[in-house]
Amino acid sequence: MASTQAQRALEAFEHFLKHLDLDAYQKKYRLIKTVEQDLPKELNPLPELYEHYWKPGEKAFHFPSFEDFFNRWWEKHLKPLDEFIRKYFWGCSYEFVRLGLEARFYRTAVSIWTQFHFCYRWNASCELPLEATPELDVKGIDALILTSGYPTGIQIKKETYRSEAGENRFLRRQSSFLLLEVPYTLQTPEELKRKAERAKTRKETYLLWAKVARHLERLDNGFVIFRESYVKDIEAFLKSAPTLSGLISWERIAREVLTAP
Repeated sequence: MASTQAQRALEAFEHFLKHLDLDAYQKKYRLIKTVEQDLPKELNPLPELYEHYWKPGEKAFHFPSFEDFFNRWWEKHLKPLDEFIRKYFWGCSYEFVRLGLEARFYRTAVSIWTQFHFCYRWNASCELPLEATPELDVKGIDALILTSGYPTGIQIKKETYRSEAGENRFLRRQSSFLLLEVPYTLQTPEELKRKAERAKTRKETYLLWAKVARHLERLDNGFVIFRESYVKDIEAFLKSAPTLSGLISWERIAREVLTAP
């Protein structure tokens, strides 16, 4: 059984997510894409995002606002920031670069917060242990679930209709590994069903995404989180098929793993 501690962590993180002003952030950052260069390791925000928002073992929970997070990050990285600005933004003001990084990091943070909600929900609802670290994240693994079979990597798969070729870079280095693409959409089941009804192509794909959406929940501010049924279905799948290996696509997860609500 999941611990009371894990349930408290989930509730605290959901409280944080519920109070994000997504509309204000969207208006402020939506059009700003001025700092898109590859960041040096010293400016990667992942370690700090994990430090401040992934706290499954703590007794007291405090998650800083995005503004507080970014202010702390900026003050902590002034030296590598100066080198980065001199290299790419000579003649630009610090304010210009700061706003560009804010917008970029906000988009990263939303993605990471989504991953973390899956992890908090897993810990509160499931028995199999889960591990999440920035070191795994940079390899393309959002979480690692320890099963009796192969280690199972989790990768949150945002809704897309583009064809994506190529094997996961982490899998290429592993001879015995299982990677699950966990599908995630911001659209409602009703929106996706209407698209399926109008579609001349991709009707089945829209219906699969609609099935996924029924295992997600939209908070009042618009943030989309995972229902307990989602992680329970995945855990049941892993327990019933311990000899699986390789990549399990999001389509298979939607079609075979997620049960009808």
